[in-house]
Amino acid sequence: MESKTDTGSVRSVERALAIVELLGKHQALGLEELHYLTSLPKATVSRMLLTLQEQGWIFRGLSDRRYRLCARRLFGDSQQRFKRRLVESAAPLLMELSERTGLVADLSSFDGERVEVMESSIPAVLRKRYPNNCQIVGQHASLFHSAMGRACLGELEIDEVERLAGRERLTDESLFRASEQALHQGFGQRTEGFWEYPVRLPFLIRAVALPIHADGRLVGSMALHWPMDQAPVERVLSLHLSSLAATIGEVRHALA
Repeated sequence: MESKTDTGSVRSVERALAIVELLGKHQALGLEELHYLTSLPKATVSRMLLTLQEQGWIFRGLSDRRYRLCARRLFGDSQQRFKRRLVESAAPLLMELSERTGLVADLSSFDGERVEVMESSIPAVLRKRYPNNCQIVGQHASLFHSAMGRACLGELEIDEVERLAGRERLTDESLFRASEQALHQGFGQRTEGFWEYPVRLPFLIRAVALPIHADGRLVGSMALHWPMDQAPVERVLSLHLSSLAATIGEVRHALA
């Protein structure tokens, strides 16, 4: 006959497996969604999620606070696994950088064709200015207008840049010249007055970015962005570019 302790342990395992299965099916879920889908009390779901996090099964996004399976628990798509590993490695460092600089820190991945925003950390001093409904995570940033895109372009051969420019149908010669100039800055800087994401913030921003390499290849970029009225680009470069570079070095080390 099973003891109460044994029965309770089995029930806990069943509940944990149900959460893992749901995350595998839906990719990302929040506490409210898991509470609804499992019909379990929120307190129970919360305890289960904490245990799964401690055991390395799931991680929680910085920007959307939703839960996902960790990269080493995913099977199949190797590119998707790497993206998850990039986010998991960078997330705590991204948060430290954001709080240290007082600027928003963004992480992107680059697959040779598009720049996808993977994570974003907003410092406490700026949270009131960034409404929750203005999420850029999961969006594709412009290669030729965003700081993150330009940081990646700066690492590519000129013929590859020309190919991507042709795909984007950049026919304005002055715009293309400006893009070429950005390749030689050593960092990416967003195009002033142009919005580079499909969603908009309620104010204009400035941004600078540096590329991220892993295993000898370009895998993405990391940016600092801030409201335009907060500071000129030159001041942020002077104060924080070295800190951004150091954080990217830590991410590269974590991935290795």
